[in-house]
Amino acid sequence: MFLDIEKHNETGITIDNCKVGDSVTVSGMIHNVRVTKWGGFIVLRKSRGLLQAVVSNDTSRFFDEQGQEIHMNDLCREMAITIVGTVGEAKIKDPAAFYNTIEIAVAEVRVLSRPTTADVVDMNALKFGDEETLLRYKFDNRQVTLRNPRDMAILKVQSTIAKAFADFLTENGFTQIYTPKIVSEGAEGGANVFRMDYFGKQVYLAQSPQFYKQIGVGVYERVFEIAPAYRAEKHATSRHLNEYISLDVEMGFIKGQEDVMLLEAALLRHIIATVAERCGHELNLLGATMPKLPNEVPAWKLSEVHEILFENKLCEADHRGEDDLAPEEERAICKYALEKYGSDFVFVTHFPSEHRAFYAMDDPEDPTLTLSFDLLMRGLEITSGGQRIHKEADYREKMLRRGMNPDAFRFYLDTFRNGMPPHGGFAIGLERITACFLGINNVKECSMFPRDINRVAP
Repeated sequence: MFLDIEKHNETGITIDNCKVGDSVTVSGMIHNVRVTKWGGFIVLRKSRGLLQAVVSNDTSRFFDEQGQEIHMNDLCREMAITIVGTVGEAKIKDPAAFYNTIEIAVAEVRVLSRPTTADVVDMNALKFGDEETLLRYKFDNRQVTLRNPRDMAILKVQSTIAKAFADFLTENGFTQIYTPKIVSEGAEGGANVFRMDYFGKQVYLAQSPQFYKQIGVGVYERVFEIAPAYRAEKHATSRHLNEYISLDVEMGFIKGQEDVMLLEAALLRHIIATVAERCGHELNLLGATMPKLPNEVPAWKLSEVHEILFENKLCEADHRGEDDLAPEEERAICKYALEKYGSDFVFVTHFPSEHRAFYAMDDPEDPTLTLSFDLLMRGLEITSGGQRIHKEADYREKMLRRGMNPDAFRFYLDTFRNGMPPHGGFAIGLERITACFLGINNVKECSMFPRDINRVAP
């Protein structure tokens, strides 16, 4: 058998480039079907959203998988079908209808396959009940509830964010790399690593590609990765996942952490513009508005944030002197920045050295602090980053000061023994930034199959 590639590439008229009066053949899944005295409606689910088809008792015919003629009453939700018909003008009010200016006058429906259960998961159940019950139902039946237009829209926006991330970096001289997720040591230290047996040896699931993307800087100068990361944190909150997608960036020959912050601001500006341009339907369906990112993004030291919030009485508690931001501070400083500077984003810098990873460069002016930052968006941290140590002697000194064994990180330190440029980078949680873009309260809704302390299936 030979495949005719040129023939395969003949697209002809499709539903995406059709005009009123065209004859089309379109396939999809039945999202809903409604029978009336004169015929009825079939709502077809396509990759971008819903398409309405109108049935007439006089002109529409239906056939099963064997080609036997059937009745419209034999159709049901989640059947895979092909519709042959004519494009007509319409005004569809359902916000889930991506094709909201046209409909298909059905001449013929061919059933391709059908569900084998009469108890098909009810998409309408996703509209009712309290949030906890709704989410449990949604995640228990995730392989089917992902077909809901709202959930489709969330992941469509997420896909666009990831592509815009990769496109911008590639166009600006970055090379995409792929790093191991089975590692001998945790990059972030601490106990929040997943241990596993690897042919009789204890290894870990990677918390971060930090070591490897720094190694990549010595090769390509500028690198990025889009890949899973794993944190064995026993959080049961709407903000955390134990497996998430990390958007990682590392760049060489920087003058300071400000270069990294400026890169991220430019990157985010591109992502925002791309999502606004390509995901108008999804944003409308989800009732989402794009975040505001001015040319000058507010950037304050951690100590300054504590003072701003205390002096303006924006938090109930006095957090001055604390070594991190409390959740109420994250929300308050973002609200303050939006009202005063028109920015949904805030950089917070100079976190205490003892509470940052060992590879964070200490501030020469105050070694108790690091040249590191968090980026907050709409009250939630979406990024951690900063300048890294790039000299072997500085690594050894800091490791020993922390009671770490440099020999356990020999492969990593060999990178710096062989010379490295000044460098820095950051990581964005894809699920978190998606949730922040779309105003979604629970980050788990932005994961195709969320993994937390209570769920490993489906």
